[in-house]
Amino acid sequence: MTESKDIHQHRKDEHLSLAIKYWKERKNQTLGLDFSDLRLIPNNLPEIALDEVDLRTPFLGQVFTSPFYIEAITGGTEKTNAINAQLAEVAKSQNLAMAVGSQSIAIKYPELESGFRQVREINPDGFIFANLGANHSLENAKKAIDMIEANALELHINTAQELSMDEGDRTFYWLEHINEISGKLDIPVIVKEVGFGISQDIFKKISQTAVSAINVGGAGGTNFAWIERQRGKNEFNIDHHGFSTVESLIEARLSENQKPLIATGGIQSAEDILKSLMLGASMTSTAGFALSTLMKKGVEGLEATFNQWQSDLQKFYTLQGVRDTAQLQEQDLLYSEKAMNFINQRKNQID
Repeated sequence: MTESKDIHQHRKDEHLSLAIKYWKERKNQTLGLDFSDLRLIPNNLPEIALDEVDLRTPFLGQVFTSPFYIEAITGGTEKTNAINAQLAEVAKSQNLAMAVGSQSIAIKYPELESGFRQVREINPDGFIFANLGANHSLENAKKAIDMIEANALELHINTAQELSMDEGDRTFYWLEHINEISGKLDIPVIVKEVGFGISQDIFKKISQTAVSAINVGGAGGTNFAWIERQRGKNEFNIDHHGFSTVESLIEARLSENQKPLIATGGIQSAEDILKSLMLGASMTSTAGFALSTLMKKGVEGLEATFNQWQSDLQKFYTLQGVRDTAQLQEQDLLYSEKAMNFINQRKNQID
């Protein structure tokens, strides 16, 4: 079926409105392990001053001022472009990296490129991630990058979403595309799951490609299977499918993954960021929560939230007696009984 521009744009707007509804109705309940299954071990003699903490984070050959960024949300229609413009303003004012939503609509309809280009125009010096599905060609990847002068490219893998979508893809041969694109581009490529987490076996497969990093995209944030079921006639119910962000990070550790990790999926606080980093993530990001906060509190409210995260992270690092993320990642966590059960079941799952 050949999809028209109007239909494609309508789907984008539906995704946006349903994502806002999803968070407004607090449907983002984490499947499986969540951050409450991890407890910090007290350090009553931290031997550190708050102003000694350095949150600068090395990642993808750059040094970021914070260990979090604004994850891919949307783009390609009047409504979604307006959201992207606001997010770009926040990213610029907070000196945060930002990913745009899937650019496939602008690849197909070049007249829509301006809605994505504005992100670079608003934030000319910022670190911006381009975003395409893993089925796209190297040529399309280059177009997406050029469109916004991207510093890195996210290739999203979204089998669960596509199968839940009436008009979604039904063929999923992606690994070769991922390896080709990663090996032939001169900017970092990140493989990104969109909300269903990643298992040990898949970490192993991705680790054999030329990608620069893996975004675990765990359950606990926006559930696109739920969104697709709301907007279509497909009754394929997989609302409880996948691994959470915490479980995905544990899976990465059990697989002895060596690729840098981004923790996405239900990140809603500085403590979530802290625990993700302690579980092995190099960076974290937020999408649905950022969108929900923007809708409720506007640009100033989202900026205030990110300022609070920065302040809280400095205090958390101090509480743990660490000066930077490298030291933080040497600290132990206490796992709940449920978490230990997961770990014991999932040990030695790699052939």
